[in-house]
Amino acid sequence: MKRVFIAEAIKLQWFVIIGLILADTLLNSALGLMQMNDLRDFFEPSWLTFYIYAVNFHSMFFYPLYVGIIASLICLYEHRNGGWKQLLVLPFPRSQLYFGKFLLLISILAVTQLVFVGGFLLAGWAKNVPGTIPWITILKSAVGGWIGILPLAALQLWLSFRIKSFGVSLGIIIACLVPNIVLAGLHSWIGAWFPFTLAYYIMMPQDSPFAPRVESISLYLIVLFTFIIYLIGGQRFFVRRDWI
Repeated sequence: MKRVFIAEAIKLQWFVIIGLILADTLLNSALGLMQMNDLRDFFEPSWLTFYIYAVNFHSMFFYPLYVGIIASLICLYEHRNGGWKQLLVLPFPRSQLYFGKFLLLISILAVTQLVFVGGFLLAGWAKNVPGTIPWITILKSAVGGWIGILPLAALQLWLSFRIKSFGVSLGIIIACLVPNIVLAGLHSWIGAWFPFTLAYYIMMPQDSPFAPRVESISLYLIVLFTFIIYLIGGQRFFVRRDWI
């Protein structure tokens, strides 16, 4: 598995991945600072309000968007010039090849969360945001957001096996993000079945005035159930498909 993981990582266009991760961090930290300043007459500036503003677009749009983009990039090499045939002649079981790609995807998504939190903290320190840092809230949000994105990661990788065109894949991802605006306003036991909303439901602090209506037990059960379905479905599709 380690060799498969390394081989997949070598093929990836890291300059694109790094650029996307940095753009997410910079844009959302900047938006968070701007909103905190613009709304200071309504909500007292603090680390918590800064985080609420910064995590809003990150969890609702950028993070789910990046799942699809990175999944497509992980499969981009194989969709060109008969790459699937070259991959499947390697002396590795197909399940290992599948899980190698999946582990690479979720590892990059974990790094995305780390960089987002790091950029948020640096921006806050640079601007001398008042108050104390809500470490527990931030850590629970970041780790929970990564767990909540796992079903979408499995689904997007499954779709990336089927869709050859990166442009088509990107268009589908963007189209699926639009309903987030409406679905994120529903109670989590309804909206969470749409995997693009999961990161927002989990990452937005519940003491926020913009927090969605969340019931934690049902939310994480939906995450677990959908993750198992998409992971098994994608793995079975990859193993059984005639790529030749």
